[in-house]
Amino acid sequence: MIPLDRQSRVPLGDQIVDQFSHRIASGQLVNGLRLPSIRQLASRLGVSAYTVVNAYDRLIALGIIEVRAGSGFYVKRQRAQQTATEQALNSGGEVDVLWLAKRSLQSDPGQIPAGSAFVPSHWVEDVLSPAFVAKALRSRPASITAQPQGLPELREQLAIKLNSAGIHADPANILVTYGASHAIDLIVRTLTEPGDAVLVEDPVYYVLLDHLREAGVQIIPVPRTPDGPDLEALEAACRKHQPKLFFIQPLLHNPTGWSATPASLHRVLEMAERFDFLVAEDDIYADMHPGNPVRLAQLAGLNRVIHYSSFTKVVNPAWRVGYLAATPRLIELMTAEKIRSVLTGSMVEETVLAELLRSGRYRKHLQTLRAKLAAARPRATQLLTSVGLRVVDPADCGIFLWAEMPPGINVDALVRDAFDAGILLAKGQLFFASDTPSAHLRFNVATCTDARVIAFLQNRLHAGSNNVVSLTSRQVL
Repeated sequence: MIPLDRQSRVPLGDQIVDQFSHRIASGQLVNGLRLPSIRQLASRLGVSAYTVVNAYDRLIALGIIEVRAGSGFYVKRQRAQQTATEQALNSGGEVDVLWLAKRSLQSDPGQIPAGSAFVPSHWVEDVLSPAFVAKALRSRPASITAQPQGLPELREQLAIKLNSAGIHADPANILVTYGASHAIDLIVRTLTEPGDAVLVEDPVYYVLLDHLREAGVQIIPVPRTPDGPDLEALEAACRKHQPKLFFIQPLLHNPTGWSATPASLHRVLEMAERFDFLVAEDDIYADMHPGNPVRLAQLAGLNRVIHYSSFTKVVNPAWRVGYLAATPRLIELMTAEKIRSVLTGSMVEETVLAELLRSGRYRKHLQTLRAKLAAARPRATQLLTSVGLRVVDPADCGIFLWAEMPPGINVDALVRDAFDAGILLAKGQLFFASDTPSAHLRFNVATCTDARVIAFLQNRLHAGSNNVVSLTSRQVL
């Protein structure tokens, strides 16, 4: 029987679609299998016939099931073989940065994003409800003038947000961007030239590495520890390379989930002053932190620090609105670069986000999100440990777990096989600037606890079976 959670905010029809999609993708429901009639399934699940009709219609539209006249509903037969091109795109070849980025952003109802960087869609679906968006837009004039630096009302709200975190900033200190990746791009384009030495944490957000490689700079990795960057390695790198810039993510670091201590951040700032380099502070996950964490921009102001963040991770991945805070001179330079690259942002999205912040709706959403993450982390840690993974220095909050696989596992093969089974994993090697092989995987605490993920890992890692429930076709239906 398909398990339905009647306490969940996810509609029952959506749950039915997701359950069938998962079980068909994993082979639990085989090609050509006849499915229950509308009346039968409605009776078994205790839902209305209308709910089942709607779910079946959506599964047909997705190409997952088919209806045969006079016979009923069946799991749709898939092609036995893929073309060489399809194999290369889907599971074959190297699992690289673009592979992971593309598939993390794809909306595939049959895929479990166990290694993604986003919260589940049903956790955020009410934040930007159609009613709220319509109300926010009604508050604006019919014609919204484009603003290259960003909507003034939004920059005012962002200044309030930053000041509440102890970061002194005026609207003039803020540039609105197309998400954090756009902020990174503007920083790199404005402040670096080919051959410049740029420090990064190791491991680090993999898209940042791609930006730096495209810019032709020297990427200097600095090992990341649970307390922050390795300070001895950082000082040695500064003495040797005379860096222009250091990209750092102090809070809820991607991919490890670690948060740097205030003492470590003070040392980073002291070295930035002594060796004369700027610090680019990635704050994109910090709003998931339930406490009052310390930021670099809070300690040093914006004279030495460029602070950037985005709302894509906590509001909606499709809501491409981010920002950076810096000195007025740097804001002027990066605004000019923004005009050259994209001209301006989406005034519609910026208007809605301004209202989200002004109304207090964003703050309430964060409270709910933090509570859900806090509940998910212990279970995720326990399940991953139970199948043979070692969770490395797990933090007590945030979305990421950094796990090490047992010896002898081919990471690339594991990731490709997981993808073929409808599971997206993020291999640790993608996050390292160095070429050192990694036996790590990044997990999302909100999505990695799905029974299919745990069963797959248990099978591949040869762990014990006491903590995993086997799901068969009979159990599903």
